[in-house]
Amino acid sequence: MQQESVDLAVRGRIVTMDRQRTVIEDGMVVSRAGRILALGPRQEIAARYRCERILGDEHAIVMPGFIDAHTHCTQCFVRSLTSGELPMIPRIYSPAQRSLDAEQAGATVRLLAAQLLRSGITTMCEGTLNPAHEPAIVAALEETGMRCVMARGAADQDFHHAALYSQIADRSWYKAREGEAERELAATEEFLRRHPPRGEGLIRGSVNVSALMNFSEAYFRGGAELARRHDTTMQVHIGRDREEVEFCLSVFGRRPVERLADLGVIDEHLVAVHAVLASEKEIELLARGHAGLAHSPVECVANLNAIPNLPRFRAAGIRVALGCDNQANDIFVNMRAAWLIHGAKWGIAGYDGEFLSAGDIIDMATIEAASVLRIDDIVGSLETGKAADIVILDGSGPHMMSMQHLSSELLRYASRAEVRSTIVAGKVLYSDGDFTTIDIDRLRQDAIAGRDHVREVVAARRYRPLPAW
Repeated sequence: MQQESVDLAVRGRIVTMDRQRTVIEDGMVVSRAGRILALGPRQEIAARYRCERILGDEHAIVMPGFIDAHTHCTQCFVRSLTSGELPMIPRIYSPAQRSLDAEQAGATVRLLAAQLLRSGITTMCEGTLNPAHEPAIVAALEETGMRCVMARGAADQDFHHAALYSQIADRSWYKAREGEAERELAATEEFLRRHPPRGEGLIRGSVNVSALMNFSEAYFRGGAELARRHDTTMQVHIGRDREEVEFCLSVFGRRPVERLADLGVIDEHLVAVHAVLASEKEIELLARGHAGLAHSPVECVANLNAIPNLPRFRAAGIRVALGCDNQANDIFVNMRAAWLIHGAKWGIAGYDGEFLSAGDIIDMATIEAASVLRIDDIVGSLETGKAADIVILDGSGPHMMSMQHLSSELLRYASRAEVRSTIVAGKVLYSDGDFTTIDIDRLRQDAIAGRDHVREVVAARRYRPLPAW
């Protein structure tokens, strides 16, 4: 039998994440032109296909590339400036992001991409709010070669949240800026045409309607209509913090998810981001509409708002995707954090070892995340015809030698140190410490300059000076 030539061949224990969760103990995956051509037992595939270089070995664990389902690249320089500074989003993150010029915004993308690729993440979901940064973000994404669902939007509403004691004499309010929703939604539709949600490009467009406070009713309704028409997602931070719940009760007389229901925007296109304060009724509303959830477990601890009832979300049938949200840009840290925080909150309380299985959590970082982001047609599992987005893990370490149950041991004991190669569309972007599309020396200089810039911007806004240690 004459062998067919292929661009890429990967050998190892193949964890497909297909519908049956098939694992091929001694397997091989081959791809051509960025798509998986075949996979199966190694000897069978090797007999049919020829490749000059074979990645992986008998100890490798081969998985679909992981997915970071929620992040904001332009927060990447801020990092631990937020440590202990509660609340931090409007006071530290937002001014730091606004202060970046286009070149700095591009540098944050390269920095984030390097961190994600190092932990085996091949796809990110980026939410942008500053149109001035968009061209630089797109250019940097294309330069790195990462896959991205890019949710685009810009606020069109002014608001005021009356704080606790000021409510004695003050009230919260909101006011839409006339004509801005129509203009920004038109810009988003043009973005979706350039980066089709069903297209072949590495960037797929999405709709960002970031929050109820600073996006108007017209924007929400128009954004939902855009998402339906283009078959993409609408990303909404919802039920994120106490201030948002207070604001919504004050001005709408409704809790945040109830307000989304009133607007008629809860459906399978909606990605509810965080929803840590969703009530039982609100979880039911999201489930009834078949919405998805983007859950960032490390962020729950970073901002100390709440730990969502994730077992309840999943029991209701809500699909869940894990996001790093720029808090530890490492999928292994976030998977383990999900296991630990929900184990402490729900597992211990009910003496329930099955509050979330290891398989459930890995699903949320692969195929279930792809479903939430509406990209499971191309990523999330290793199957013939899908993109060759692959991570190769080293399974030869002492902590992996006596493996009994694959998913449990990956969750509990593996780390980004095991990541040997990260491959997107058949191209090796990271391998054994080297990045093929990112100039690490230049990136280090940009990261240091960006770090110093944002520190100067927000230093006076911190409640306390940065400690020496």
